[in-house]
Amino acid sequence: MERRMILAIVLSVAVLLIYQYMFAPQPKGPGAPGTQGTAQKTDNAAPQAAPAPAGAQAPVQAVSGGISPRTSHPVRGIVVSTPLYTATITTEGGGLKSFLLKGHKDVPGPAGKPLEIIGSGATHPLPAELALEESQPVFPSLPVFASNSPDTVNVSPGEKKIVQLAWESAGGARIVREYLFSGDKYDFEVRAQVTNGSRETVRFKPGFQISQDFRGELAADSYTFTGAVVETKGGAEQLDLKTIGKGKVEKYQVTWAAADSKYFGIILLPDKTWTLENIALVGENGIRMSVVDAPVSLAPGDTVRWQARMFAGPKLYDLLKETGKGLDDLVDYGWFSIVAKPLVWMMKASNKVTRNYGIDIIILTILIKILFFPLTKKSMASMKKMQDLQPIIAKLREKYKDNAQQLNQETMQLYKTYKINPLSGCLPMLLQIPVFIALYKGLLVTIELRHSPFFLWINDLSAPEHLWDIPVAGYMIPIRLLPLLMGISMFYQQKLTPAAGDPNQQKIMLLMPVVFTFMFWSFPTGLVIYWLANNVLSIGQQLIHNAQEKAAKAAAA
Repeated sequence: MERRMILAIVLSVAVLLIYQYMFAPQPKGPGAPGTQGTAQKTDNAAPQAAPAPAGAQAPVQAVSGGISPRTSHPVRGIVVSTPLYTATITTEGGGLKSFLLKGHKDVPGPAGKPLEIIGSGATHPLPAELALEESQPVFPSLPVFASNSPDTVNVSPGEKKIVQLAWESAGGARIVREYLFSGDKYDFEVRAQVTNGSRETVRFKPGFQISQDFRGELAADSYTFTGAVVETKGGAEQLDLKTIGKGKVEKYQVTWAAADSKYFGIILLPDKTWTLENIALVGENGIRMSVVDAPVSLAPGDTVRWQARMFAGPKLYDLLKETGKGLDDLVDYGWFSIVAKPLVWMMKASNKVTRNYGIDIIILTILIKILFFPLTKKSMASMKKMQDLQPIIAKLREKYKDNAQQLNQETMQLYKTYKINPLSGCLPMLLQIPVFIALYKGLLVTIELRHSPFFLWINDLSAPEHLWDIPVAGYMIPIRLLPLLMGISMFYQQKLTPAAGDPNQQKIMLLMPVVFTFMFWSFPTGLVIYWLANNVLSIGQQLIHNAQEKAAKAAAA
Protein backbone atom coordinates (compact mmCIF):
# COMPACT_ATOMS: atom_id res chain seq x y z
CA MET A 1 0.00 0.00 0.00
CA GLU A 2 1.25 3.44 -0.84
CA ARG A 3 2.89 5.05 2.12
CA ARG A 4 0.95 8.26 1.80
CA MET A 5 -2.31 6.39 1.76
CA ILE A 6 -1.34 4.55 4.91
CA LEU A 7 -0.43 7.78 6.61
CA ALA A 8 -3.65 9.43 5.50
CA ILE A 9 -5.81 6.51 6.60
CA VAL A 10 -4.06 6.27 9.95
CA LEU A 11 -4.79 9.93 10.50
CA SER A 12 -8.42 9.50 9.48
CA VAL A 13 -8.91 6.47 11.70
CA ALA A 14 -7.28 8.32 14.58
CA VAL A 15 -9.63 11.26 14.05
CA LEU A 16 -12.57 8.87 13.90
CA LEU A 17 -11.63 7.10 17.13
CA ILE A 18 -10.88 10.36 18.94
CA TYR A 19 -14.24 11.68 17.85
CA GLN A 20 -16.07 8.59 19.08
CA TYR A 21 -14.25 8.49 22.42
CA MET A 22 -14.01 12.14 23.26
CA PHE A 23 -16.26 14.21 21.05
CA ALA A 24 -19.57 12.39 20.96
CA PRO A 25 -22.44 14.71 20.03
CA GLN A 26 -23.42 16.95 22.88
CA PRO A 27 -27.01 17.75 23.75
CA LYS A 28 -28.49 21.01 22.59
CA GLY A 29 -29.18 23.84 24.88
CA PRO A 30 -32.28 24.00 27.00
CA GLY A 31 -35.44 23.35 25.05
CA ALA A 32 -38.83 24.81 25.61
CA PRO A 33 -41.04 22.98 28.06
CA GLY A 34 -44.20 21.24 26.94
CA THR A 35 -47.11 23.26 25.67
CA GLN A 36 -49.82 23.72 28.22
CA GLY A 37 -53.27 22.26 27.87
CA THR A 38 -52.75 19.90 24.94
CA ALA A 39 -54.00 16.78 26.68
CA GLN A 40 -57.44 15.63 25.62
CA LYS A 41 -59.92 16.01 28.43
CA THR A 42 -63.44 14.67 28.17
CA ASP A 43 -66.43 14.00 30.33
CA ASN A 44 -67.14 10.76 28.52
CA ALA A 45 -67.25 7.73 30.71
CA ALA A 46 -64.07 5.70 30.83
CA PRO A 47 -64.12 2.09 29.58
CA GLN A 48 -65.26 -0.38 32.14
CA ALA A 49 -62.41 -1.51 34.25
CA ALA A 50 -61.63 -5.18 33.98
CA PRO A 51 -62.69 -7.09 37.07
CA ALA A 52 -60.06 -8.59 39.24
CA PRO A 53 -59.27 -12.20 38.45
CA ALA A 54 -59.79 -14.86 40.99
CA GLY A 55 -56.78 -15.67 43.09
CA ALA A 56 -54.90 -14.66 46.14
CA GLN A 57 -55.13 -11.00 47.01
CA ALA A 58 -51.96 -8.95 47.36
CA PRO A 59 -51.67 -6.54 50.28
CA VAL A 60 -53.36 -3.23 49.62
CA GLN A 61 -50.78 -0.56 48.78
CA ALA A 62 -50.98 2.43 51.06
CA VAL A 63 -49.55 5.67 49.71
CA SER A 64 -48.74 8.15 52.38
CA GLY A 65 -50.56 11.36 51.55
CA GLY A 66 -51.60 9.98 48.18
CA ILE A 67 -54.04 7.67 46.44
CA SER A 68 -54.60 4.15 47.73
CA PRO A 69 -56.08 1.28 45.68
CA ARG A 70 -59.66 0.19 46.25
CA THR A 71 -58.72 -3.47 46.16
CA SER A 72 -55.52 -5.41 45.75
CA HIS A 73 -54.74 -7.81 42.91
CA PRO A 74 -52.15 -10.52 42.47
CA VAL A 75 -49.10 -9.70 40.33
CA ARG A 76 -49.09 -11.76 37.15
CA GLY A 77 -47.50 -11.80 33.73
CA ILE A 78 -49.38 -11.75 30.42
CA VAL A 79 -47.41 -13.28 27.55
CA VAL A 80 -48.11 -11.95 24.05
CA SER A 81 -46.75 -14.14 21.27
CA THR A 82 -46.50 -13.00 17.65
CA PRO A 83 -44.44 -14.44 14.79
CA LEU A 84 -41.86 -11.70 15.45
CA TYR A 85 -41.55 -11.61 19.24
CA THR A 86 -42.76 -12.78 22.61
CA ALA A 87 -43.59 -9.92 24.99
CA THR A 88 -44.40 -10.25 28.67
CA ILE A 89 -46.47 -7.57 30.38
CA THR A 90 -46.38 -7.48 34.16
CA THR A 91 -49.48 -6.23 35.96
CA GLU A 92 -47.19 -4.58 38.52
CA GLY A 93 -46.85 -1.17 36.91
CA GLY A 94 -48.15 -2.41 33.57
CA GLY A 95 -44.78 -2.28 31.79
CA LEU A 96 -42.94 -4.71 29.55
CA LYS A 97 -40.90 -7.13 31.60
CA SER A 98 -39.53 -9.13 28.67
CA PHE A 99 -39.32 -8.77 24.90
CA LEU A 100 -37.80 -11.74 23.09
CA LEU A 101 -37.05 -11.40 19.38
CA LYS A 102 -37.69 -14.69 17.62
CA GLY A 103 -35.70 -13.82 14.50
CA HIS A 104 -32.57 -12.68 16.36
CA LYS A 105 -30.62 -15.06 18.58
CA ASP A 106 -28.39 -14.45 21.58
CA VAL A 107 -25.47 -16.45 20.11
CA PRO A 108 -24.65 -17.52 16.53
CA GLY A 109 -25.56 -20.95 15.32
CA PRO A 110 -28.26 -23.48 16.14
CA ALA A 111 -27.70 -23.14 19.89
CA GLY A 112 -28.93 -19.57 19.83
CA LYS A 113 -32.10 -18.64 21.71
CA PRO A 114 -34.48 -15.71 21.06
CA LEU A 115 -32.72 -12.51 22.05
CA GLU A 116 -33.96 -10.55 25.06
CA ILE A 117 -33.87 -6.80 24.29
CA ILE A 118 -35.04 -5.61 27.72
CA GLY A 119 -31.81 -5.68 29.66
CA SER A 120 -32.81 -6.97 33.09
CA GLY A 121 -36.61 -6.93 33.25
CA ALA A 122 -36.33 -6.52 37.00
CA THR A 123 -35.62 -2.84 37.51
CA HIS A 124 -38.46 -0.34 37.42
CA PRO A 125 -39.48 1.65 35.56
CA LEU A 126 -39.93 -0.89 32.81
CA PRO A 127 -40.57 0.19 29.22
CA ALA A 128 -44.16 1.40 28.68
CA GLU A 129 -44.86 2.01 32.36
CA LEU A 130 -47.08 5.03 32.98
CA ALA A 131 -45.58 8.41 33.69
CA LEU A 132 -47.91 10.41 35.96
CA GLU A 133 -45.44 13.17 36.68
CA GLU A 134 -46.06 15.67 39.46
CA SER A 135 -49.39 14.05 40.35
CA GLN A 136 -51.50 15.67 43.05
CA PRO A 137 -52.60 13.73 44.98
CA VAL A 138 -49.84 11.20 44.46
CA PHE A 139 -50.62 7.99 42.54
CA PRO A 140 -48.84 4.77 43.55
CA SER A 141 -45.56 4.39 41.67
CA LEU A 142 -46.35 0.76 40.82
CA PRO A 143 -50.11 0.19 40.79
CA VAL A 144 -51.00 -3.49 40.45
CA PHE A 145 -53.53 -3.75 37.64
CA ALA A 146 -56.32 -6.24 37.12
CA SER A 147 -56.86 -7.82 33.72
CA ASN A 148 -59.32 -10.18 32.03
CA SER A 149 -56.68 -11.20 29.48
CA PRO A 150 -55.54 -14.82 29.58
CA ASP A 151 -52.01 -15.63 30.62
CA THR A 152 -51.02 -16.16 26.96
CA VAL A 153 -52.28 -14.14 24.00
CA ASN A 154 -51.35 -15.38 20.52
CA VAL A 155 -51.46 -12.85 17.67
CA SER A 156 -51.26 -14.27 14.15
CA PRO A 157 -50.09 -12.33 11.05
CA GLY A 158 -52.77 -9.82 10.03
CA GLU A 159 -54.46 -9.99 13.43
CA LYS A 160 -54.71 -7.29 16.07
CA LYS A 161 -55.41 -8.03 19.72
CA ILE A 162 -55.84 -5.86 22.81
CA VAL A 163 -54.56 -6.47 26.30
CA GLN A 164 -56.38 -4.31 28.85
CA LEU A 165 -55.32 -3.45 32.39
CA ALA A 166 -57.34 -1.58 34.99
CA TRP A 167 -56.79 -0.08 38.43
CA GLU A 168 -59.08 1.90 40.75
CA SER A 169 -58.40 3.93 43.83
CA ALA A 170 -60.35 3.84 47.06
CA GLY A 171 -61.57 7.33 46.24
CA GLY A 172 -62.83 6.48 42.77
CA ALA A 173 -59.93 7.50 40.46
CA ARG A 174 -59.60 4.87 37.72
CA ILE A 175 -56.72 4.06 35.37
CA VAL A 176 -57.32 1.96 32.29
CA ARG A 177 -54.47 0.86 30.07
CA GLU A 178 -54.51 -0.88 26.70
CA TYR A 179 -51.86 -2.50 24.51
CA LEU A 180 -52.82 -3.05 20.87
CA PHE A 181 -50.54 -5.63 19.25
CA SER A 182 -50.29 -6.48 15.53
CA GLY A 183 -49.18 -9.90 14.41
CA ASP A 184 -46.77 -8.70 11.72
CA LYS A 185 -45.17 -5.55 13.14
CA TYR A 186 -42.61 -4.70 15.77
CA ASP A 187 -44.49 -1.53 16.69
CA PHE A 188 -47.63 -1.54 18.82
CA GLU A 189 -49.91 1.00 20.47
CA VAL A 190 -50.00 1.89 24.16
CA ARG A 191 -53.05 3.78 25.44
CA ALA A 192 -54.06 5.06 28.83
CA GLN A 193 -56.86 7.02 30.41
CA VAL A 194 -57.53 8.35 33.88
CA THR A 195 -61.06 9.08 35.08
CA ASN A 196 -61.43 11.16 38.18
CA GLY A 197 -64.26 9.54 40.12
CA SER A 198 -63.19 11.18 43.34
CA ARG A 199 -64.50 14.35 44.92
CA GLU A 200 -61.29 16.33 44.53
CA THR A 201 -59.34 17.68 41.57
CA VAL A 202 -56.50 15.50 40.28
CA ARG A 203 -53.47 17.01 38.52
CA PHE A 204 -50.54 15.35 36.70
CA LYS A 205 -48.52 15.23 33.50
CA PRO A 206 -49.61 12.17 31.50
CA GLY A 207 -47.10 10.14 29.53
CA PHE A 208 -45.07 6.95 29.38
CA GLN A 209 -41.66 5.81 30.47
CA ILE A 210 -39.01 3.92 28.59
CA SER A 211 -35.90 2.37 30.03
CA GLN A 212 -33.06 0.06 29.13
CA ASP A 213 -30.28 -1.76 30.89
CA PHE A 214 -27.44 -1.95 28.39
CA ARG A 215 -25.94 -5.32 29.19
CA GLY A 216 -25.05 -8.46 27.30
CA GLU A 217 -25.85 -8.08 23.61
CA LEU A 218 -27.07 -4.56 24.33
CA ALA A 219 -23.85 -3.46 26.03
CA ALA A 220 -21.89 -0.51 24.72
CA ASP A 221 -18.73 -1.04 22.67
CA SER A 222 -15.91 1.27 21.68
CA TYR A 223 -17.07 1.84 18.14
CA THR A 224 -20.80 2.65 18.21
CA PHE A 225 -23.23 4.80 20.16
CA THR A 226 -25.24 3.57 23.16
CA GLY A 227 -27.65 5.71 25.15
CA ALA A 228 -30.73 7.82 24.48
CA VAL A 229 -31.72 9.42 21.21
CA VAL A 230 -34.48 12.01 20.91
CA GLU A 231 -35.91 13.54 17.77
CA THR A 232 -36.33 17.29 17.98
CA LYS A 233 -37.12 19.85 15.34
CA GLY A 234 -33.41 20.09 14.68
CA GLY A 235 -33.01 16.36 14.06
CA ALA A 236 -31.92 13.38 16.11
CA GLU A 237 -29.93 14.21 19.25
CA GLN A 238 -27.75 11.60 20.91
CA LEU A 239 -27.42 11.60 24.70
CA ASP A 240 -24.74 9.16 25.74
CA LEU A 241 -24.43 7.63 29.20
CA LYS A 242 -21.70 10.08 30.20
CA THR A 243 -23.88 13.05 29.31
CA ILE A 244 -26.92 11.59 31.08
CA GLY A 245 -24.82 10.79 34.14
CA LYS A 246 -23.89 14.46 34.55
CA GLY A 247 -27.58 15.16 35.21
CA LYS A 248 -27.58 18.34 33.16
CA VAL A 249 -29.89 17.33 30.32
CA GLU A 250 -32.64 19.91 30.07
CA LYS A 251 -36.20 19.30 28.95
CA TYR A 252 -36.68 18.71 25.23
CA GLN A 253 -39.75 18.85 23.07
CA VAL A 254 -39.53 15.62 21.15
CA THR A 255 -41.42 13.79 18.44
CA TRP A 256 -39.92 10.48 19.59
CA ALA A 257 -37.45 9.18 22.13
CA ALA A 258 -35.44 5.97 22.08
CA ALA A 259 -33.27 3.80 24.29
CA ASP A 260 -30.70 3.02 21.63
CA SER A 261 -28.11 0.28 21.42
CA LYS A 262 -25.96 -0.80 18.49
CA TYR A 263 -28.48 -3.06 16.78
CA PHE A 264 -31.73 -2.77 18.77
CA GLY A 265 -33.97 0.00 20.01
CA ILE A 266 -36.97 0.68 22.23
CA ILE A 267 -38.73 3.74 20.88
CA LEU A 268 -41.68 5.81 22.08
CA LEU A 269 -43.58 7.71 19.38
CA PRO A 270 -46.29 10.03 20.75
CA ASP A 271 -49.09 11.21 18.47
CA LYS A 272 -47.82 14.77 18.84
CA THR A 273 -44.88 16.61 20.31
CA TRP A 274 -44.31 15.71 23.95
CA THR A 275 -41.64 16.70 26.42
CA LEU A 276 -38.65 14.71 27.60
CA GLU A 277 -39.45 15.42 31.25
CA ASN A 278 -36.81 13.37 33.03
CA ILE A 279 -33.82 11.29 32.04
CA ALA A 280 -31.35 9.62 34.38
CA LEU A 281 -28.97 6.72 34.74
CA VAL A 282 -30.11 3.49 36.36
CA GLY A 283 -27.05 1.86 37.82
CA GLU A 284 -23.89 2.18 35.72
CA ASN A 285 -25.28 1.08 32.37
CA GLY A 286 -29.01 1.70 32.44
CA ILE A 287 -31.20 4.68 31.59
CA ARG A 288 -34.77 5.75 32.28
CA MET A 289 -36.80 8.44 30.56
CA SER A 290 -40.21 10.03 31.14
CA VAL A 291 -41.84 11.52 28.06
CA VAL A 292 -45.01 13.41 28.87
CA ASP A 293 -47.77 15.58 27.45
CA ALA A 294 -48.85 18.94 28.88
CA PRO A 295 -50.18 19.03 32.47
CA VAL A 296 -53.86 18.22 33.01
CA SER A 297 -56.23 19.15 35.78
CA LEU A 298 -59.18 16.78 36.17
CA ALA A 299 -62.24 17.96 38.00
CA PRO A 300 -64.48 15.26 39.50
CA GLY A 301 -66.00 13.24 36.65
CA ASP A 302 -63.41 14.30 34.03
CA THR A 303 -61.39 11.86 31.93
CA VAL A 304 -58.13 12.31 30.10
CA ARG A 305 -56.75 9.96 27.46
CA TRP A 306 -53.30 9.71 25.88
CA GLN A 307 -51.59 7.24 23.62
CA ALA A 308 -48.39 6.56 21.71
CA ARG A 309 -46.80 3.98 19.48
CA MET A 310 -43.90 1.92 20.71
CA PHE A 311 -41.31 0.11 18.64
CA ALA A 312 -39.21 -2.63 20.16
CA GLY A 313 -37.04 -4.51 17.75
CA PRO A 314 -34.06 -4.65 15.40
CA LYS A 315 -32.68 -1.48 13.81
CA LEU A 316 -33.24 -2.62 10.25
CA TYR A 317 -32.81 0.52 8.16
CA ASP A 318 -35.64 -0.17 5.72
CA LEU A 319 -37.99 -1.20 8.55
CA LEU A 320 -37.29 1.97 10.55
CA LYS A 321 -37.74 4.12 7.46
CA GLU A 322 -41.05 2.43 6.76
CA THR A 323 -42.18 3.02 10.37
CA GLY A 324 -41.76 6.75 9.72
CA LYS A 325 -41.01 9.87 11.76
CA GLY A 326 -37.35 9.74 10.82
CA LEU A 327 -36.58 6.61 12.81
CA ASP A 328 -34.03 5.63 10.18
CA ASP A 329 -31.79 8.28 11.81
CA LEU A 330 -31.20 5.70 14.56
CA VAL A 331 -28.94 3.82 12.14
CA ASP A 332 -25.94 6.09 12.54
CA TYR A 333 -23.82 5.98 9.39
CA GLY A 334 -21.62 8.80 10.65
CA TRP A 335 -20.14 11.80 8.88
CA PHE A 336 -20.23 10.29 5.41
CA SER A 337 -23.71 8.79 5.48
CA ILE A 338 -24.33 10.07 1.96
CA VAL A 339 -21.61 7.63 0.85
CA ALA A 340 -22.30 4.85 3.36
CA LYS A 341 -25.98 4.40 2.51
CA PRO A 342 -25.47 3.52 -1.18
CA LEU A 343 -22.55 1.25 -0.28
CA VAL A 344 -24.68 -0.69 2.23
CA TRP A 345 -27.53 -0.72 -0.28
CA MET A 346 -25.26 -2.32 -2.90
CA MET A 347 -24.08 -4.90 -0.38
CA LYS A 348 -27.67 -5.85 0.47
CA ALA A 349 -28.61 -6.00 -3.22
CA SER A 350 -25.69 -8.32 -3.87
CA ASN A 351 -26.76 -10.50 -0.96
CA LYS A 352 -30.05 -11.30 -2.68
CA VAL A 353 -27.94 -13.33 -5.11
CA THR A 354 -25.01 -14.60 -3.03
CA ARG A 355 -26.74 -15.12 0.36
CA ASN A 356 -23.32 -14.59 1.95
CA TYR A 357 -22.40 -11.15 3.28
CA GLY A 358 -18.71 -12.07 3.36
CA ILE A 359 -18.79 -12.53 -0.41
CA ASP A 360 -20.84 -9.35 -0.72
CA ILE A 361 -18.13 -7.39 1.10
CA ILE A 362 -15.52 -8.74 -1.31
CA ILE A 363 -17.69 -7.83 -4.31
CA LEU A 364 -18.16 -4.35 -2.89
CA THR A 365 -14.40 -4.04 -2.40
CA ILE A 366 -13.84 -4.98 -6.05
CA LEU A 367 -16.37 -2.39 -7.21
CA ILE A 368 -14.71 0.31 -5.11
CA LYS A 369 -11.31 -0.73 -6.47
CA ILE A 370 -12.58 -0.47 -10.05
CA LEU A 371 -14.04 2.96 -9.29
CA PHE A 372 -10.71 4.25 -8.04
CA PHE A 373 -8.55 2.37 -10.53
CA PRO A 374 -7.59 5.44 -12.64
CA LEU A 375 -6.64 7.43 -9.55
CA THR A 376 -4.63 4.58 -8.09
CA LYS A 377 -2.82 4.08 -11.40
CA LYS A 378 -1.91 7.76 -11.52
CA SER A 379 -0.62 7.59 -7.97
CA MET A 380 1.54 4.56 -8.76
CA ALA A 381 3.04 6.31 -11.78
CA SER A 382 3.85 9.36 -9.68
CA MET A 383 5.47 7.23 -6.98
CA LYS A 384 7.59 5.50 -9.60
CA LYS A 385 8.84 8.82 -11.00
CA MET A 386 9.74 10.01 -7.51
CA GLN A 387 11.61 6.76 -6.89
CA ASP A 388 13.66 7.32 -10.06
CA LEU A 389 14.76 10.69 -8.69
CA GLN A 390 15.95 9.28 -5.36
CA PRO A 391 19.66 9.10 -6.35
CA ILE A 392 19.62 12.80 -7.27
CA ILE A 393 17.68 13.69 -4.12
CA ALA A 394 20.19 11.72 -2.02
CA LYS A 395 23.00 13.84 -3.43
CA LEU A 396 21.04 16.99 -2.67
CA ARG A 397 20.56 15.84 0.93
CA GLU A 398 24.27 15.30 1.31
CA LYS A 399 25.09 18.64 -0.31
CA TYR A 400 22.61 20.68 1.73
CA LYS A 401 22.55 18.63 4.91
CA ASP A 402 23.10 21.80 6.95
CA ASN A 403 20.65 23.96 5.01
CA ALA A 404 17.13 22.56 5.09
CA GLN A 405 15.64 25.58 3.32
CA GLN A 406 18.00 25.30 0.40
CA LEU A 407 17.41 21.53 0.26
CA ASN A 408 13.68 22.09 -0.03
CA GLN A 409 14.11 24.67 -2.78
CA GLU A 410 16.41 22.41 -4.78
CA THR A 411 14.09 19.43 -4.33
CA MET A 412 11.06 21.37 -5.50
CA GLN A 413 13.03 22.70 -8.48
CA LEU A 414 13.94 19.11 -9.33
CA TYR A 415 10.27 18.07 -9.25
CA LYS A 416 9.44 21.04 -11.46
CA THR A 417 12.14 20.13 -13.95
CA TYR A 418 10.84 16.57 -14.29
CA LYS A 419 7.18 17.72 -14.18
CA ILE A 420 6.35 15.84 -11.01
CA ASN A 421 3.76 17.05 -8.58
CA PRO A 422 4.66 15.48 -5.20
CA LEU A 423 1.01 15.74 -4.15
CA SER A 424 -0.22 13.81 -7.18
CA GLY A 425 0.65 10.55 -5.45
CA CYS A 426 -1.23 11.55 -2.32
CA LEU A 427 -4.34 13.44 -3.42
CA PRO A 428 -5.95 10.54 -5.31
CA MET A 429 -5.57 8.41 -2.21
CA LEU A 430 -7.06 11.10 0.01
CA LEU A 431 -10.20 10.98 -2.09
CA GLN A 432 -10.65 7.35 -1.01
CA ILE A 433 -10.63 8.17 2.70
CA PRO A 434 -14.32 9.25 2.87
CA VAL A 435 -15.23 5.98 1.16
CA PHE A 436 -13.24 3.97 3.68
CA ILE A 437 -14.73 5.81 6.69
CA ALA A 438 -18.23 5.47 5.22
CA LEU A 439 -17.77 1.75 4.65
CA TYR A 440 -16.24 1.38 8.12
CA LYS A 441 -19.36 2.87 9.73
CA GLY A 442 -21.68 1.07 7.37
CA LEU A 443 -20.25 -2.34 8.24
CA LEU A 444 -20.31 -1.51 11.97
CA VAL A 445 -24.00 -0.59 12.21
CA THR A 446 -25.57 -2.87 9.60
CA ILE A 447 -27.52 -5.42 11.64
CA GLU A 448 -27.68 -7.81 8.71
CA LEU A 449 -24.02 -8.67 9.41
CA ARG A 450 -24.83 -9.69 13.01
CA HIS A 451 -24.40 -13.46 13.35
CA SER A 452 -23.98 -13.64 9.58
CA PRO A 453 -21.54 -16.47 8.68
CA PHE A 454 -18.80 -16.34 6.04
CA PHE A 455 -17.23 -19.80 5.85
CA LEU A 456 -15.79 -22.51 8.11
CA TRP A 457 -15.19 -21.09 11.60
CA ILE A 458 -16.25 -17.53 10.74
CA ASN A 459 -19.85 -17.39 11.93
CA ASP A 460 -20.32 -13.71 12.78
CA LEU A 461 -19.18 -10.90 10.49
CA SER A 462 -20.12 -8.29 13.08
CA ALA A 463 -17.71 -9.65 15.73
CA PRO A 464 -13.96 -10.27 15.84
CA GLU A 465 -12.91 -13.58 14.39
CA HIS A 466 -12.31 -16.32 16.97
CA LEU A 467 -10.25 -19.31 15.85
CA TRP A 468 -9.00 -20.52 19.22
CA ASP A 469 -7.45 -19.25 22.48
CA ILE A 470 -4.02 -19.80 23.96
CA PRO A 471 -3.22 -19.22 27.65
CA VAL A 472 -0.47 -16.67 28.33
CA ALA A 473 0.44 -15.64 31.90
CA GLY A 474 -3.03 -16.43 33.15
CA TYR A 475 -4.78 -14.68 30.28
CA MET A 476 -6.50 -16.22 27.29
CA ILE A 477 -5.18 -14.71 24.06
CA PRO A 478 -7.51 -15.13 21.05
CA ILE A 479 -5.85 -16.32 17.85
CA ARG A 480 -7.22 -14.78 14.67
CA LEU A 481 -6.15 -15.66 11.17
CA LEU A 482 -7.63 -12.90 9.06
CA PRO A 483 -5.91 -9.98 10.88
CA LEU A 484 -2.60 -11.86 10.51
CA LEU A 485 -3.19 -12.33 6.79
CA MET A 486 -4.16 -8.68 6.55
CA GLY A 487 -0.87 -7.62 8.19
CA ILE A 488 1.21 -9.93 5.98
CA SER A 489 -0.51 -8.70 2.83
CA MET A 490 0.08 -5.09 3.87
CA PHE A 491 3.78 -5.76 4.47
CA TYR A 492 4.15 -7.44 1.06
CA GLN A 493 2.30 -4.59 -0.59
CA GLN A 494 4.71 -2.09 0.94
CA LYS A 495 7.68 -4.07 -0.31
CA LEU A 496 6.23 -3.86 -3.83
CA THR A 497 5.63 -0.14 -3.65
CA PRO A 498 8.40 2.06 -5.14
CA ALA A 499 10.50 3.55 -2.36
CA ALA A 500 10.66 7.34 -2.27
CA GLY A 501 11.41 9.92 0.40
CA ASP A 502 13.50 9.88 3.55
CA PRO A 503 15.05 6.39 4.22
CA ASN A 504 14.31 6.75 7.94
CA GLN A 505 10.69 7.46 7.12
CA GLN A 506 10.60 4.34 4.93
CA LYS A 507 11.77 2.20 7.86
CA ILE A 508 9.10 3.66 10.10
CA MET A 509 6.45 2.99 7.50
CA LEU A 510 7.43 -0.69 7.47
CA LEU A 511 6.08 -0.84 11.02
CA MET A 512 2.64 0.15 9.83
CA PRO A 513 1.55 -3.45 9.04
CA VAL A 514 2.30 -4.34 12.66
CA VAL A 515 0.32 -1.36 13.90
CA PHE A 516 -2.60 -2.17 11.62
CA THR A 517 -2.56 -5.83 12.65
CA PHE A 518 -2.95 -4.88 16.30
CA MET A 519 -5.59 -2.30 15.44
CA PHE A 520 -7.65 -4.74 13.36
CA TRP A 521 -7.26 -7.54 15.94
CA SER A 522 -10.48 -6.49 17.68
CA PHE A 523 -12.31 -5.12 14.64
CA PRO A 524 -15.43 -6.85 13.28
CA THR A 525 -14.55 -9.60 10.82
CA GLY A 526 -16.48 -7.91 8.01
CA LEU A 527 -14.18 -4.91 8.18
CA VAL A 528 -11.07 -7.11 8.24
CA ILE A 529 -12.32 -8.95 5.15
CA TYR A 530 -12.74 -5.63 3.36
CA TRP A 531 -9.21 -4.48 4.20
CA LEU A 532 -7.66 -7.83 3.38
CA ALA A 533 -9.47 -8.00 0.04
CA ASN A 534 -8.41 -4.43 -0.71
CA ASN A 535 -4.78 -5.34 0.04
CA VAL A 536 -4.90 -8.37 -2.25
CA LEU A 537 -6.40 -6.33 -5.08
CA SER A 538 -3.82 -3.56 -4.55
CA ILE A 539 -1.00 -6.12 -4.67
CA GLY A 540 -2.34 -7.42 -7.97
CA GLN A 541 -2.60 -3.93 -9.40
CA GLN A 542 0.92 -3.05 -8.21
CA LEU A 543 2.37 -6.22 -9.75
CA ILE A 544 0.72 -5.43 -13.08
CA HIS A 545 1.93 -1.83 -12.94
CA ASN A 546 5.49 -2.86 -12.10
CA ALA A 547 5.49 -5.38 -14.99
CA GLN A 548 4.28 -2.72 -17.40
CA GLU A 549 6.97 -0.31 -16.23
CA LYS A 550 9.61 -2.98 -16.67
CA ALA A 551 8.37 -3.82 -20.15
CA ALA A 552 8.32 -0.15 -21.12
CA LYS A 553 11.92 0.31 -19.98
CA ALA A 554 13.00 -2.79 -21.87
CA ALA A 555 11.33 -1.52 -25.02
CA ALA A 556 12.98 1.88 -24.68
CA ALA A 557 16.46 0.40 -24.14
